[in-house]
Amino acid sequence: MSYILIDAGNSCLKLAIVKNLDDSDIYYSVLDYNNLYDDLVEEFSDTVASGVIVCNVNNPVIFHIISDVTYSLWRIDPHQVVVQQNKYDLSTRYNNPRLLGSDRWAALIAARHEFNTTVCVIDCGTAVTIDLVSEDGMHLGGLITPGLKTSRDSLGIKTGNLSFVDSDLQDSYIEKRSKNNNNKSSFLAISTQDAILGGTLYQLSAYIERIVTEIKQEFGEDIKCVITGGDAEQMQALTLHHFHHRETLVLEGLRIVARDLFDKENI
Repeated sequence: MSYILIDAGNSCLKLAIVKNLDDSDIYYSVLDYNNLYDDLVEEFSDTVASGVIVCNVNNPVIFHIISDVTYSLWRIDPHQVVVQQNKYDLSTRYNNPRLLGSDRWAALIAARHEFNTTVCVIDCGTAVTIDLVSEDGMHLGGLITPGLKTSRDSLGIKTGNLSFVDSDLQDSYIEKRSKNNNNKSSFLAISTQDAILGGTLYQLSAYIERIVTEIKQEFGEDIKCVITGGDAEQMQALTLHHFHHRETLVLEGLRIVARDLFDKENI
């Protein structure tokens, strides 16, 4: 018996196949959207699923592709996560809860489940979201800003003299921090590509640090801060605040929802 957890984000799809819904490590695959139907069929080639749950923030076409695959293989219609008030010990102050992204909601479910106190969740992906949940489980709101790759791509689009930057070189920039002629480490870049890599890194890390500082000033220094997403480790390295890094936070939230839907006797 297996369950399928799918986080269909803006840039890629994360997929986990879990044998049971009890707490354990989650191992996942990452797929792009270029040949999604065939890639999903290949991923599921040795799997018999009992339930499928999807967090989809990309577009309806992606969900339809997932639905076609799961129904053709197992005659299963996937369940799509939506925000529900007073569910999973969470509510939100959003006037229209369904306008809150399901990925943000799934991440909050997981963070709330783990810490059960005031918690700030930072998700560093295509967009960077910062959300705050109070001790009594109320989502007080959040902020959204462009992620690293989105910021870099926008420079390539809006500025004629700046080319698109290869974000895969980010780790090498962080490692070297640009050696100057005296072989001393510096954060200042000596090439345009490194200048964009470093500038966007520091811009986003400073933004996160400022927001978390203000949150702690208002709600107390002892609140828990959780960071996730593809750029989480880079952001964590450049900020002074302590974060609990949870690589699979959204998938953990999906597993909690799946337990409620498919395996209630284990709750």
